[in-house]
Amino acid sequence: MMTDDHLFVLLHGFWGNNAHLNKTRELLLSEYPDARVLAASSYAGNLSYDGISICGQRVIAEIEERIKDIRDSDGVTIRKFSIAGYSLGGLIARYVVGELDNSGFFNKTKPMNFTTFATPHLGVCSENPGYFRLAVNYYGRNWLGQSGRDMFLGDNGIVPRLADSEGYYYQALTKFERLSLYANITNDRSVHFFSAFMSERDPFTKLDCCAPEYVDSYDPVILDLSREMKILRSPVKRKWSRRDYIFFSLFYSIGPLFLLMALISIAVSAQVSERRVRQLLQQSSKRAVELIEQSGKNEDEAALLQDVVEDLLDTTGSEEQETANKHDGTKYQDSSSSSSVKNSSSHSPQRSSVSTLDTVCNSVVAHKALHPEFLEQYCLDTALDLEEVQVRMCNEMNNLHWCKYAVQIHQTFHSHAAIVNRRGGQPEGDIVLEHWAKHLVI
Repeated sequence: MMTDDHLFVLLHGFWGNNAHLNKTRELLLSEYPDARVLAASSYAGNLSYDGISICGQRVIAEIEERIKDIRDSDGVTIRKFSIAGYSLGGLIARYVVGELDNSGFFNKTKPMNFTTFATPHLGVCSENPGYFRLAVNYYGRNWLGQSGRDMFLGDNGIVPRLADSEGYYYQALTKFERLSLYANITNDRSVHFFSAFMSERDPFTKLDCCAPEYVDSYDPVILDLSREMKILRSPVKRKWSRRDYIFFSLFYSIGPLFLLMALISIAVSAQVSERRVRQLLQQSSKRAVELIEQSGKNEDEAALLQDVVEDLLDTTGSEEQETANKHDGTKYQDSSSSSSVKNSSSHSPQRSSVSTLDTVCNSVVAHKALHPEFLEQYCLDTALDLEEVQVRMCNEMNNLHWCKYAVQIHQTFHSHAAIVNRRGGQPEGDIVLEHWAKHLVI
């Protein structure tokens, strides 16, 4: 039973605001009405350009203030702490728990659940070699402020430090009762599967040739990676609807104009962020807080920009995007804990803690050996062409005991938003959130 001394912190993504996590908060409270929930609002909109460290410090201030308010108003001392981050929010969450642990916060407050949804743990750099990777990485590191340098693993980016096993950011994760993550296997052009799942391979690049198995009661959204994928006799071709034809006609006619406007807005926002960050670093902590409060964080403009850019990116790939992906030899382990975990009655945590790609990959490799002409583009015998720093982070992070869940969103091109039902009206995201809520350690 959930007690009222358990604080849950929810962190939104880049360009976002706490309204993006309304469904997350709603489903959490429907499962645990007594939970204390803080949906962070201190880095909303264009403030999310300012980098993981500054955004994280703002969140820490919110957490401290919320804990004080709960104690002063209700006389309740927070004794348990959980945090969930969506997209960039997952990286900010890793920074926050490290700083909290380093300050001694977890000496009195027990860390319970740490969760990420579609978070670029290995950065958002493309895994495909060539000029496209160079171009995307260059503009990402130079056009998106400090957050861009962080996510695209540029100079002075903090993400590699978050994965350093000797550092306190990493050590803080080892103290949580449960570590879990959810990663989209398809149609997430913002955060690729390999980065969100922390893997050097991706067996889901030709889903038109394969049929995954799903976890009982969460079909057809959460994959059961302990079961082999079925290999289809012939590829399934997606049928285009009238809505698809209308959408793509509009995209190719007016899409370039919207993209140009979005790029101009991104460049301006990044420059404003750079000046703001420089000022923050020059001021005292008190003055910094005042400056943050005075900053023009246009949440509506940032949210519109996010939707436009992501929708434009979504149309650049097919329903099941094909890339050249390969094999890694990493073995993952399910997390085990003596703490109580609330599960649905229909399946056990061992069944759902599907943190390894071995069975799925082996089923594809075995079928390819018998029918090489059928899956000739399926390359799982070598690793993805990741950067050295990504491989190092992957190896370090997978020494932790994660419960990893692969998610397949079917009803939209934009699975990055759907995984947490960010826009509403995306019930497959609710299935993911219900699974998360029912498996929390309380």
